[in-house]
Amino acid sequence: MHQLDIFSALQSSTEGIDTEFKSARGGMPGSFWESYSAMANTQGGTIVLGVAEKATGLVWEGVPDAAQLRTVLWGQLNDRHKVSVNLLRDDDVRTVEDEGRQFVVVNVPGDRRAYHT
Repeated sequence: MHQLDIFSALQSSTEGIDTEFKSARGGMPGSFWESYSAMANTQGGTIVLGVAEKATGLVWEGVPDAAQLRTVLWGQLNDRHKVSVNLLRDDDVRTVEDEGRQFVVVNVPGDRRAYHT
């Protein structure tokens, strides 16, 4: 499946146990880390940055600077004061463009260590 195919599937999704949408107009949202932690401690999931939750539904607004947001994300992922374990690999974080807007899609794997005995 191509990136845009995956993104199209996400656009028809609603938030749930394995999908979260976060606005990132003001930079990295603080609530990202709660979602990251919850997904990492279960079966994993997807967080899409650049989508605001309004009373009328999801607003696909995009992020102002995807490259900067990704730099901040990786910096915080490797900061032990922010998260205890960085489970992400390079291919877990990608920028997707749609109709001139950029979104950062983060696939959070479940904690692989929890499944080994």
